[in-house]
Amino acid sequence: MSPKPPMIRLTALAAMLALGACAARDVAEADRIDGIDWKLISVNGLAYPYDVSLRLDGDRLSGVLPCNAYSGQRGGAAPSFTASGLDVTEMACADPQRRRAEAEYLALLPRLTSIARDGDGLRMTGPDATLSFARREARGDEVF
Repeated sequence: MSPKPPMIRLTALAAMLALGACAARDVAEADRIDGIDWKLISVNGLAYPYDVSLRLDGDRLSGVLPCNAYSGQRGGAAPSFTASGLDVTEMACADPQRRRAEAEYLALLPRLTSIARDGDGLRMTGPDATLSFARREARGDEVF
């Protein structure tokens, strides 16, 4: 006994949705941006001396700054990028240089407009800024 026509259409629709979901998640490793911990290595071509991380997961972004942790909303589909609604913890930070570096990064992040893989790294750009990130390797029990 063969399925009735509506059942065939439902089965075909379910199969197409399943295949589409798989295709959306199948991103070549060389192009993948999400789900990787990135470490800021330079701003406008100058080496960045503090530990700053970035992690992108769908419409969220998060990371660790020289003194605090942050999170926010990520918009756009690569190569477009937006960052908004940034929340930052309020840990005490005695070092004024670290506080200044943190404030500068937080001021740059919402001004960035594009994001793309750059070889093994990640490059984010905006009107007056280019941030380069390298893949951050896990280092033991660090939260960063």
